[in-house]
Amino acid sequence: MFKFTILRKLRLLFILFVLSTSAYAQQPTTSDLSTRPTSFDEYLVQLALKSSPEVEGAGYEIEARRQEIELAKKDWTRNLNAAVNLNDVSLPYFLRYNVGIEGIDTARFSRIATYPLWQVGFGVNFGDLLNRKHKVKFAENRRKISETDQTLKRQKIRAEVLKRYQEYLAAQEVLKIRLQSLDVAEVSKTQISNLFSVNKSSFEDYNVANKSYFDALEGKMKAQSEVKIKIIGLEEMIGVKWDKVEAFKATYDKK
Repeated sequence: MFKFTILRKLRLLFILFVLSTSAYAQQPTTSDLSTRPTSFDEYLVQLALKSSPEVEGAGYEIEARRQEIELAKKDWTRNLNAAVNLNDVSLPYFLRYNVGIEGIDTARFSRIATYPLWQVGFGVNFGDLLNRKHKVKFAENRRKISETDQTLKRQKIRAEVLKRYQEYLAAQEVLKIRLQSLDVAEVSKTQISNLFSVNKSSFEDYNVANKSYFDALEGKMKAQSEVKIKIIGLEEMIGVKWDKVEAFKATYDKK
């Protein structure tokens, strides 16, 4: 019974270790990137570039263009021909009797009259050779177009991530202001309510204080919603949950 209890505890510890390890592995780290970004917003840009299907697809297209260049360089060999022509009159005699030219028995095989016994030839399409340079140049230009397209995609993603991050920071500041306004409105509402309860404040002032409070409360809720929307926009770009990424912001703020 004692051994069984120990085994159960060891098994439980092992399961907890595995779960904690897998959870840690899901956390984004700067080791996921080739180099450590110089700032947190640059870190977001690198995550977005790494998770972007557009950039990944552009990379595959560039690789396809490189393969086209290699194919263009070898395309001329497609019409390269080699031929062997055997003398079907003379050659069978030599093969049958295993003799050289000086050992021909004209009495036994009088039809030997043609030479050589075989011929080997090669054929090349000179049009392909002349066009090879142009085909390779054309393929190289297509690769450059694909590389330029990938660069443009990277630049657009970078600009969009930085814009969304700045909008998130602005939404955070607006939320702070809304919270402060709500605190002030709540204090004012409490004071006016207390005065109104002892007939030291007018009903109009009471209504104004209540309206200001509920307007501030509504503003706070809208600001919170706006922050969440900005976070969703960032998560769409970087491909990672924001709460996991935000943990790394402190490592840059300490600098």
